[in-house]
Amino acid sequence: MILFRYFCREVFSSMAVITFVVLVIAVGSRFSNYLADAAAGRVSREIVWLLLMYRLPGIFELILPVSFFLAIMLAYGRFYADSEMMVLKSSGFGERRILGYTLIQALLVMLLTGMVSLWLKPLGEQGMDVLRAGQKTLTEFDMLSAGRFQMLDSGRRVTYVEDILDNQELAEIFISEKQRTESGNEFKTVTMIAASGETSIDAKGNRFLILKDGRRYGFAFDSPEFQVIEYEEFGQLLEKEIAEDRTLSPRSSATENLLISWYAGILSRQESAELQWRIALIILIPILVLIAVPLSRVDPREGRFARFVPGMVLCFVYLLSLSSSRSAIGDGWLEPLPGLFLVHLSFLVIALTLFFWQEILFFIVEFRQDREVIDDR
Repeated sequence: MILFRYFCREVFSSMAVITFVVLVIAVGSRFSNYLADAAAGRVSREIVWLLLMYRLPGIFELILPVSFFLAIMLAYGRFYADSEMMVLKSSGFGERRILGYTLIQALLVMLLTGMVSLWLKPLGEQGMDVLRAGQKTLTEFDMLSAGRFQMLDSGRRVTYVEDILDNQELAEIFISEKQRTESGNEFKTVTMIAASGETSIDAKGNRFLILKDGRRYGFAFDSPEFQVIEYEEFGQLLEKEIAEDRTLSPRSSATENLLISWYAGILSRQESAELQWRIALIILIPILVLIAVPLSRVDPREGRFARFVPGMVLCFVYLLSLSSSRSAIGDGWLEPLPGLFLVHLSFLVIALTLFFWQEILFFIVEFRQDREVIDDR
């Protein structure tokens, strides 16, 4: 029991450090992308933190298995490098017992990963869908940032607002956009400046941008004409995107709903791929244990990191194979059965080969010696 606690402390302390480092990198990268989207006016600034929070379960479901695998490689690699494992084996502590201790630890990681993959991540995806649906009801001017030039409408419009007051009134507005001419073949540039502005909704629910005390400049690239209009008040209709049929995507579907659809035989390819992916992340963990335990077996003269890089490569190839197979099922290139289970079976064979490699070599050598004795006779 003392040895088991020692193994757990070393593995889980390494796992905590790896998880923290990878999480900081992943969250930082994702947060910078969301900030860039907010600065460009693609999402509202108020929901950046919510987007990040809803995305966390999707990050954790991959970090947990990988960090556990790397923690085993580091902890057990140190045991071998410091000759601790040699002392244990000389006292009768065999390889299979080490594997048993590690698989017990893996049960906790499987439980955490299952909770994230089967429950928390779908909830996060549902929250993301709600936020995206809410963004569809906003116009581009609802997501403006004061004191910043922003490209809107896929780059066709550049907008600048000096200040946004508490009552949502805009101050010192600059708008420049490309509009099609009456012929429809050419573009003209329209630039508007205004001292202030605000959004207004009419009786039919249409939203207008009301600009006050400004000028409107217009010219076409194929015409020498230049138009200047001064106005006290100018209204511009804010186009709303056509509402989409926002049925739940497979990633947002609750796991129990996917299981019910599977039992009823009405599971689509995309839903099958999503269900298999969630289960695959749990099955992944014990197979990674079977790979990590023999790969951490290093010579003290080689150092604890001797097989760390090959182990990382094998782990990421495993994950990449699962991800590619998931996409192949959704796109119709791979049948749902065997689906991702074929990838698991392939890497299980690799894992068992690595774990029993010494016994396999011993059997081959013994077989050759027996053949030589028979040939000599």
